[in-house]
Amino acid sequence: MAYIDEAETEAGVGMSDEELQSSVRQSIEDAIDYIDDEISPIRAESTKFYRGEPFGNEVVGRSQVVSRDVRDATMAVLPSMMRVFFGSSKPVEFGPKTAEDVAMAEQATDYVSHIIQVDNDGLEIFYSVFKDALMNRGGFVKWSWDDSAIVNTHSFEGLDEGSLGLILQEEGVEAVSVMGNPAPGIGEEQMMQMESQGQQIPQVYDVEIKRSTKKNRVKIETMPPEEFFVDAAATSLDDCQICGHRTMATVSSLVALGYDQETLDEHLSDQVGFIDSEEYIARTSYPDTRSPLSAYERRRVLYVEAWTYVDFDGDGLAELRRICTIGDSYEIVNNEPAASIPFAVFNSDPEPHMFFGSDLADLTKDIQRIKSATLRGMLDSLSFSLYPRTAVVEGMVDLDDVMNDEPGAIIRTRQPGMITPFNVPFLGKEAFPMIAYLDQMKESRTGQTAASQGLDPDVLQSTTRAAVQATVKGAEQHLELMARLFANGFKRMSKGVLDLVITHQDRERVVRLRDTWVPVDPRVWDSGMDCEANVGLGSGMTDEKLGVLAQVASQQKEILEKLGPSNPLVGLGQFRNTLAKMLEVAGFKDANQFFKPIPIDYEPPPPEGPPEPSMEDKMLQVQMADIQSRAEIEMQKLQLAAMKQTQLDERESARIAGDLAIREFTAEEKFQNDVDLEVVKASLRQGL
Repeated sequence: MAYIDEAETEAGVGMSDEELQSSVRQSIEDAIDYIDDEISPIRAESTKFYRGEPFGNEVVGRSQVVSRDVRDATMAVLPSMMRVFFGSSKPVEFGPKTAEDVAMAEQATDYVSHIIQVDNDGLEIFYSVFKDALMNRGGFVKWSWDDSAIVNTHSFEGLDEGSLGLILQEEGVEAVSVMGNPAPGIGEEQMMQMESQGQQIPQVYDVEIKRSTKKNRVKIETMPPEEFFVDAAATSLDDCQICGHRTMATVSSLVALGYDQETLDEHLSDQVGFIDSEEYIARTSYPDTRSPLSAYERRRVLYVEAWTYVDFDGDGLAELRRICTIGDSYEIVNNEPAASIPFAVFNSDPEPHMFFGSDLADLTKDIQRIKSATLRGMLDSLSFSLYPRTAVVEGMVDLDDVMNDEPGAIIRTRQPGMITPFNVPFLGKEAFPMIAYLDQMKESRTGQTAASQGLDPDVLQSTTRAAVQATVKGAEQHLELMARLFANGFKRMSKGVLDLVITHQDRERVVRLRDTWVPVDPRVWDSGMDCEANVGLGSGMTDEKLGVLAQVASQQKEILEKLGPSNPLVGLGQFRNTLAKMLEVAGFKDANQFFKPIPIDYEPPPPEGPPEPSMEDKMLQVQMADIQSRAEIEMQKLQLAAMKQTQLDERESARIAGDLAIREFTAEEKFQNDVDLEVVKASLRQGL
């Protein structure tokens, strides 16, 4: 099979088929040998410790208890990691390069999150990845564009010709069988009459079709650690010479990818998985008890996807290529250039200048071994104390009675004192300080304490709030460091997923983001967007964030009230973002349910003037003005009449007063000698 692309290399220049085959085979074999010989035994041992399997030094008749410190340390960290990456906030976010790219970056963040958690079962995938990272020296994630075909068979009955034609015109539909029958309601006589007249008999069809559709989705998967391989000299995925994924793939799955079935049948293997791998045996557990493989399960082929740097075109520069092989001889069946390596490695405790770091299992395996030995000694001491050994005089005691440990059972002896028990005191209490010391050692190594997890009421009740918070934060520092290390793998994967959808998604897709159905077209996105980690951990950190955001919101509100929404310091869009961030930190994923989204530079529109009155309103206003004018005129007339009347009254009063004065003066002169002046005045007034 020729697999050199003639368009990529000039005639007589570059690697031949044999040279490429030899180089790739040697690189794959060296990398796999490194994994199987150096790394897999360590992982296999960690798996056995995690499961609490015996150490192999057990003594018959003695305690064989095994402590589970590796599992305890792993499970203490795992829930926090899952909460960080699948809680309310997104672990990574894409950042815009310009102000016009803000909406694009937000949609890219939501869409990549949708691909991870909806299109793929992200929760289950990363539960396995994080557990492998905590106990198997690394968890591995792989992403690819899945355009494999899905074939389904459907049957329909009673279709008319129009419906049948519409179904067969669908893309990817192939008719398996089509059977025509006379339409219901047409009897034999009517059929004979229609045939004699040359008319076509109406028919309905029973059809069986095969529908083939392509997934056209991003596929994210994890893999058992033994399936990933990398060269021994690599320190990271960026400087490795070769890395890849080996698996025992079914013939059907490879045919769906476009490989020739006859070629695959030549490389069938009866071994499913890597039966000889110590790590595979430890992980699958009890391989001798597995049920026999079915004929379908035995139709599997060793399939390797390798990403390696080779000087394929002979220009003196090694370029990255994706090379696929099948079978134990690693026969190349696909060779194509690659833009990047689609793997992400999650390490909980990386070692400098090494690809595989350490993990929690490495930190606690020795403690589990010592603690198990201590517990066994304690239980053996308790057993010897409860069931002491007994010395008997041979021939003077019935041994069956001595061996009977039933409570209250008698022991027959020929003479008194023929039985002497060896009383052994219980010394297990002397080992309790050692158990406490080992637990303290494990806590100092892993950072996970009972107090930090809220499991030690004595400590929490007798300690101040500040001390408890300091203890919790001390444990959260270890967790936060692991989360940030895992975030690097999440960033690499998110950027790889973004590149895939930009490159391969050739049509708009409508998905549900933030509880709203929106069209997504990644073809117009910028593949160079920044990707930033956004991890937070612990209730204390959450409370601190909420406190800071509350202060920011209070200051923003005060500025808006004093300076108005058009001030140069803070706008309504920023105030809304603060409120939305508070909801996200508190655990509410969709802030749009509480506050409408508005642009960051939103400004309220200027106040509008009074509306223009209509013609009817204008006429009504004229009429009202006329009525008001008339009313004012009438009021003025009334006021003028009142003024005239007042003037007349004043004039009449003055006249009367003048007449009275004249009469008084005349009376004084006439009766000044005979009549008292006062009497005259009184009589005059009475006369008036």
